[in-house]
Amino acid sequence: MSHHFIEKTKPPQGVSSFTKIRLGWISPAQVCLVKPGSTQCAFLSPLSKKGETLAVKIPLKRRWSGDWNHYYLVENRQLIGYDRLLPDSGILVLKVNLDVMEGSGTVKVMDADPDSPSFSHATFRLDRNNRNVFIDEKSNVAIIPLWSDRGNQGVLITTPEKSSDALEAALMIQKLFKRFPEPRGKAKGESIQECVASFKRSEFKACTEIARQALK
Repeated sequence: MSHHFIEKTKPPQGVSSFTKIRLGWISPAQVCLVKPGSTQCAFLSPLSKKGETLAVKIPLKRRWSGDWNHYYLVENRQLIGYDRLLPDSGILVLKVNLDVMEGSGTVKVMDADPDSPSFSHATFRLDRNNRNVFIDEKSNVAIIPLWSDRGNQGVLITTPEKSSDALEAALMIQKLFKRFPEPRGKAKGESIQECVASFKRSEFKACTEIARQALK
């Protein structure tokens, strides 16, 4: 996704959240701050559109001055607007290191599928078994793509320790949405609402059990 052009005869894709933040195109209020070791859900608007929340920032290391110089940025890249020509869509994870010179790896894509050329499968997606979780054990960070809600893409920031239970619960919610698409009956609708609410409270095992009962 760092290529300036996907095809020479077509326009370039939109810039990253890192660049938009530096240019002032994304305000501090549109960035959700989640510290390592915490567990929190966020629903991100597509980066190429306006929205209430456009990125998640996970701080890793401070400068002596107090500014964060190492951090993750998490963004939602979809094939719309300036991003319509991207090779992939989903949750993109960037690692920022402001201690290196620009052009020398200041921002690196945490490629979800390094074996695919040219960042063609760089994003994390709940519907791809080999691309549905990012884990940084050293920083105590795990990032899990979730389901979409009214055009916004969900993402969970949690810990590696909780990531297995969280991923299982997210996959069960995905099964519920596929099995019971809208419009759905009252009973199933209430079960799904209860399941999602449990997930957002970080009650992942309870969420999985509610989903299992609803799927019977």
